[in-house]
Amino acid sequence: MDNSKEVTTNTEPDIKFGKKLKRIIIRIIATVLVFFISVYRRIKPVPPCICFYYDQSIHQIFHSIYVAIELSNIQKEYPVVIYSTSREASQIIEEELSLIPNNVRFVKIRYPGYNKIDFKISWAVFWCRLGMYKPKAVVVTDYFDNVFRQLLVKTFWVYIPHGLVSGEFASDPHIRNYDFVILPGKRDLEELERRIGRLENSMAIGYSKLDYFKYHQVEPRKLFNDSKPVILYNPHFKEQLSSFFNKGLDLLESLSRTGKYNVIFMPHPDLARKHPDLMKKARQIQGVEVICRPKINLDYMMISDIYIADVTSSVFEWLYFNKPVLFFNTKRIKWQNNRYYLTWVLGSVVEDTPVMLEAVSHALGHPEEFQERRKELFNKTFFNNEQNVSKIIANSILQKIKK
Repeated sequence: MDNSKEVTTNTEPDIKFGKKLKRIIIRIIATVLVFFISVYRRIKPVPPCICFYYDQSIHQIFHSIYVAIELSNIQKEYPVVIYSTSREASQIIEEELSLIPNNVRFVKIRYPGYNKIDFKISWAVFWCRLGMYKPKAVVVTDYFDNVFRQLLVKTFWVYIPHGLVSGEFASDPHIRNYDFVILPGKRDLEELERRIGRLENSMAIGYSKLDYFKYHQVEPRKLFNDSKPVILYNPHFKEQLSSFFNKGLDLLESLSRTGKYNVIFMPHPDLARKHPDLMKKARQIQGVEVICRPKINLDYMMISDIYIADVTSSVFEWLYFNKPVLFFNTKRIKWQNNRYYLTWVLGSVVEDTPVMLEAVSHALGHPEEFQERRKELFNKTFFNNEQNVSKIIANSILQKIKK
């Protein structure tokens, strides 16, 4: 027993030294890298750009791509550059850019991980860094800037979150380090400040992703050949929180066996990316349409009649349609009066599959239940719903960086 304590004590300094050495090595590499980039840019200069970065986290693209498009259209002083480090992301970006007038310069960073759906973000950022030289601003939807900063990218950092503040996540104190934080509305701003403290450089503007319908005349996707109600199941990707890992396959099988519904299983892309074997099992269930790596826009929500969720923050996006939502509480969480589960008052909360089947049937027959609550939370959560939010955000970013 004494020996184990001694080993633990002795290894702690080694771990700390290892981390410190790693930071020193990264800093040396970054310094050398910046030197050679600056020499190259003297030979081949580029103007200061506003940069957007996307990788295999394809669900983040629609949270900021329309902002990039609008920034490219409202000014010419700072070229807008979109960097993509994955083939999947590039396909989605290219399609959007081909459909909407823009002046964006699109750069594909083709490196060894480009064709994969799972790779190390740090390597993707490193290769992307080779193309960046003194950007005027960098807009991110996740904490990629942690790696960029280690590689000595000095710029004006803009953070547009890829979702809403709801569960126990999405509230990293690092958010305070951004030069400009853009939030969908007052609710998120207040909740985020309650969790991590005052945000000096934030603004509640709106949710750019909901502009999807302002840029596209969308026809309902013809996914099924009949008029049965469509049930959309969208579980979270973290095993300790998600309903999928203990009862998700059972739910899909049970819904399919009824023969009453068309079923869409659209897991979070990170769930599909990390658990391909489980996705294979889901595909084997007859009558279930599995959407593992889709464009994460709002198409599938639009054609669905009921949304089955657990703790995913995408339920806020579902409020746009004001249709029934059900919550699959397979972990038997004591959620009442817990602020991390505030959305669970918007529909029935169910713990078992047979009861969920009853809840689906009831919700289809009574879609008006919880309607006013859903509408109220939607209006509290999102600002400027009737306007083009992406244009407002683009103008706000431009004003900030010009200061």
